[in-house]
Amino acid sequence: MESTRDRLRKVPLFNELEDESLDRLAGLSSIVHVKKKEILFHEGDPYRGMFIVLRGLAVVFKTSADGRMLILRVCREGSPLAELQLFEPGTAGYLASARCTRDSEILMLPQAAFTPFLKQHPEVAWEMLHEFAGRLKQLNLQLEGVTLREVSSRLAQYLLREVEAAGQEAEASPSMTLPLAKGAIASYLGTVHETLSRTFARLVREKVIKVDGPRITILDKDKLKRMV
Repeated sequence: MESTRDRLRKVPLFNELEDESLDRLAGLSSIVHVKKKEILFHEGDPYRGMFIVLRGLAVVFKTSADGRMLILRVCREGSPLAELQLFEPGTAGYLASARCTRDSEILMLPQAAFTPFLKQHPEVAWEMLHEFAGRLKQLNLQLEGVTLREVSSRLAQYLLREVEAAGQEAEASPSMTLPLAKGAIASYLGTVHETLSRTFARLVREKVIKVDGPRITILDKDKLKRMV
């Protein structure tokens, strides 16, 4: 069975730390087991600290006044959640809600203990800054897609990102399992389920992709790229 230290070393934020620092980090953190669809935190809840997905999948979302969910981020293994508020003074609440979409193991780092650790390990803070920059770029692409691109272009871009996340970008006909249900993907892409389903169906008719439940095979990667 892997030790907490070994599991922490697999997290990109911490993989450069020495064993002693990893042991200290393990001592101030805790690992929680979260069921599928279970809420990690609600928007506005008092801030307790940041989280990292060790196993499973989580989404960060906001809920509109009429109950619709807008997915802001998909957090895979190694991804941090709610780290921005670490750097906010006072007692700010969580800026959005988060829930797990699979049975997951989540590392919890309490603010009171983790902030002093960061000050002693600026290399971790630097990695967090790198993470912020990547997320800001992704958010800009997502906003651009919702405001300027057709749904087919948004879906093509999303599928190519999933190909990359699955490590399949070098394959001629990459195949991967979608991490979210189609309704959640529609929310993430800023559209509705019916429109997304029609777009998937068109790509299937045009032999750009093959769909087998949540399993997607890219049949014409070049055409998919031209759609972006």
